Amino acid sequence: MRASDGWLLCLTLLSGTRSAGAQRSVPPPWSSEPPNFVDATAAEQASVIATLNEIERILRQVPELAQPRGFEILKHVASGPHDWAPGGPFHMALGLQFFAPSRKIAGEGRGCLGVSVNLPTGRPTEIRGLEGDNGREFHLEWLVGDPKPGSTVVYEGLRWDTPEFDRRPGFVTFTTGGVFPWLPVTREEYLRAEILGVEGKTGDQETSYRKKLEKTTYDNWIEAAATRKKEREAMIASMERAQGRAAADELRKTLEQTEREVTGNLRAQDAEERARNTEFLATTRDGDRFRAELAALSPAERRSPAMAMGYGPLVPADAPGANRFLKPDPEFWRMRRSRTEVHTITVSFYPYQTCAEPAVREALWKAYTTLDWMAFKRIVDRPW
Repeated sequence: MRASDGWLLCLTLLSGTRSAGAQRSVPPPWSSEPPNFVDATAAEQASVIATLNEIERILRQVPELAQPRGFEILKHVASGPHDWAPGGPFHMALGLQFFAPSRKIAGEGRGCLGVSVNLPTGRPTEIRGLEGDNGREFHLEWLVGDPKPGSTVVYEGLRWDTPEFDRRPGFVTFTTGGVFPWLPVTREEYLRAEILGVEGKTGDQETSYRKKLEKTTYDNWIEAAATRKKEREAMIASMERAQGRAAADELRKTLEQTEREVTGNLRAQDAEERARNTEFLATTRDGDRFRAELAALSPAERRSPAMAMGYGPLVPADAPGANRFLKPDPEFWRMRRSRTEVHTITVSFYPYQTCAEPAVREALWKAYTTLDWMAFKRIVDRPW
């Protein structure tokens, strides 16, 4: 299970039932999807449920969440091992999907609040797609927001549109001992990862791609003409056996007309495609470009943090608005006793679509501003 899949898949709430005559002062239960466990023993499942139930109790201390008004909540729970850290701690997730005013009317709803345990990045949705030699992916650090009590780091900081139209989600992370769980990626590590990304582990990925561009789609189509003709004749013969000569003749007419039309269309596009391919093949190979960039760096620059703006190229560390690339710290994530031990808790809030409906927005804002944040801190600092 990937961390970016996790927090909206999730566990059964152990809510008490109430009689038809019970008072509305009893919080209505959230709806729940069946839990999704991957590669977990019965004992591990029980441990996951205990941890996520404790987290749920913290969330339910917010009255606007415990007793929804103007919206409905569907809870999801999931847990499973990280693909980037075999044998390491489980990723556990509790997600709340909001429907306004109800599931029946709202349809699919939106995941507006989620809690991820042992999430390997600072926010659930941001992975660069590059990875180092050990297979661990880099992620781009985002804007640091105002801290919450006991938090190690807050990214973004929940807000809806301001007069400047600044809408942001909020990601509040708590870690064992308050240790920052990620390490900066150096410029050398980043450039070597780019080389690996374009050339592949065998080193010939980019070469193979460029080799294919030496021929156009039209070239490949013409080369395969004999094979297509053989396939057409087999189809026509099969049609004649099944439905007779007239049907076979009609099929031949259709197939040959299609062959002429496709050939003509590809021929008309060939010059443009050939020119485009020729222009690309004249450029420096990406792998060579990254190697040249790496070779030009001084030893100090190689060791300096890799910084970027959005998903653009590397920029100097002092560039306004630049963000660091980070990778998981192996020592922090090392499993000590159990796969269900808690190393981090990330509480995620989203301000989009259903989450911006007035009733939902009020509940999310109350949660963001009044949650017992130190209760999460006590969980991550508990000996496991």
